[in-house]
Amino acid sequence: MPDARSAPAQADHHLLPSAHFSDLAAGRGGPETVRFLRVTEYSRRLLLLRTLLDAIAGTPGALGPLPPVDTAWDVLTTAQRRAPEEFAELLTHPQVGIWLGHGLRRVRHTAWGDGPLWTDLGHLYAVCAVAALRAGLPLRTTVPLRDGTAMFPTLGLARLPDRPRWGTAEVVVGDGRLRVDPQGACVGPSGAHDGDAPGWLGLHTLRAAGRGRPMTLWLDDIDPYRDLGEPLPPQRLGKDELARWQERFDGALDLLADIDPGTAAAMAVGLRTIARVRRSSAWTVFSASSSDAFGGLLSSLPPDPVSFAVTLVHEFQHTKLGALLHLFTLERDDGTARHYAPWRPDPRPLSGLLQGAYAFLGITDFWCRYLDQAPPDGRPPAEFEFALRRRQTQEAVHILLADPALTAHGRRFLHGMAGRLPAWWSDARIRPEIAALAEFAATDHRTGWRIRHLAPAPDDVRALARSFTAGAAADARIAASTVVPDPVAPWSQARDGLIRQRLAVPDAGDRPVPSVADRALVAGDPSAAEAYARLLAGDPEDADAWTGLVLALGARPLLHRPELPRAVHRELRMTGTAADPRDVARWLAAAPAT
Repeated sequence: MPDARSAPAQADHHLLPSAHFSDLAAGRGGPETVRFLRVTEYSRRLLLLRTLLDAIAGTPGALGPLPPVDTAWDVLTTAQRRAPEEFAELLTHPQVGIWLGHGLRRVRHTAWGDGPLWTDLGHLYAVCAVAALRAGLPLRTTVPLRDGTAMFPTLGLARLPDRPRWGTAEVVVGDGRLRVDPQGACVGPSGAHDGDAPGWLGLHTLRAAGRGRPMTLWLDDIDPYRDLGEPLPPQRLGKDELARWQERFDGALDLLADIDPGTAAAMAVGLRTIARVRRSSAWTVFSASSSDAFGGLLSSLPPDPVSFAVTLVHEFQHTKLGALLHLFTLERDDGTARHYAPWRPDPRPLSGLLQGAYAFLGITDFWCRYLDQAPPDGRPPAEFEFALRRRQTQEAVHILLADPALTAHGRRFLHGMAGRLPAWWSDARIRPEIAALAEFAATDHRTGWRIRHLAPAPDDVRALARSFTAGAAADARIAASTVVPDPVAPWSQARDGLIRQRLAVPDAGDRPVPSVADRALVAGDPSAAEAYARLLAGDPEDADAWTGLVLALGARPLLHRPELPRAVHRELRMTGTAADPRDVARWLAAAPAT
């Protein structure tokens, strides 16, 4: 690492082998590919660290009562020279990446912290202390305290009670030990993993044999930089919950090693931490990741090993793509939320759709591989998940390929993703009745999204309303609808819940109770359209009811432009014309083809 006081910043140039790019484009990427990405992420972290320390040096008072920034450079450059592998592992720790990103945003005034600026930027000295410990360097420094605690990445959290909320503590490193304050915790290079001691909380670990492909991850509930937003206080796991994490992690790794040993091996190279987050539902898994935190993910406790494996696959896809996007520009878009993502309720920008589609490429591959491993009672849900995810992935990939904002690299990448689709669609293991349910669920979502977020041209809507009132045929030659996001539109997804109940798919317990109309539609009862009309008589803007009505009537023109019936019905109400929603929808469905 160059000396900040004399040398200009220098960047390594990395050439990604074509075979690695092709593997990643296909949603794969083995251990060697992921190892290459880790090396590139280390280079990026070095540049970010240099940028942050230069910004600190150029900001008077940025470090408050802490030592000058030059002392940090001296420690870090010496540690890097003496113990390069240990230094690289520390700097690529996911929570160090989140801290670097947060620190840069704070010093640039694009993020706000919960304390003085120096409390975030001064975490630098905790990083220095760990680097010195790993390299066998003596060090005496000062670290900031947050609510009487100081986090040492990859080691643990020191606790100093009866200190001010924003204070400092002295740290001494020597003889292979790190001591916080004269009477504080004293730990070695292992950080007393999994063990707590007076004044110290150690990092939990998850260890799994993985059928001979072992993996160890930190299960982080203490690092303030474990979240993607503002720093968090520690939220310690109890013994029972920690045991549940370990049990389900064991099962997830065994499953991945059985059905996809290549991915299991790549994860062992690429993943380092899971930051535990809470979720209110026992069945809904919340997970997330950030390009700032290569090798890390956030997750609530998955309900079973299969869900845990899916979560790991999902977030590992984001990890790989995030690293690739630090090397290549795959799209040049303005960031407008305008695309349909088949798994989300809101419009997405091109970059967000690309991330989602890549994650679902991996998820679909998981369900395809898992299908023959599923127990008899788990086979119908597995077939449904595979059928639904391949449909969603295909639709997203086709939307992406049609977007002119893709770069040449982006188009090559999307063609690699698209190359996975034909084999999934020729798979004959899904029973027709389950494939039909998956198709219904996908159509339901797409229809509901269009009704909520697409607006027909006002002139076209007024013309259609006049034609309906006059008894004339609807004119199908109307302009394309525009995306007008409705961020507050409710979406119950009750029909999806009914399908999952039928297949005994583990599902969230917090879905609204399905209406009589929803139950009739999912059961194939022809009375569903009348039931939805009754709901619309009470609330003519109810997007869920309009979606159900369009699905109940089932006419192809309605499914093609499901946003039209509600818009025309609204215009009729505004002009004082009473109309049954079913009549409006059937009239639009009967429009002559153009």
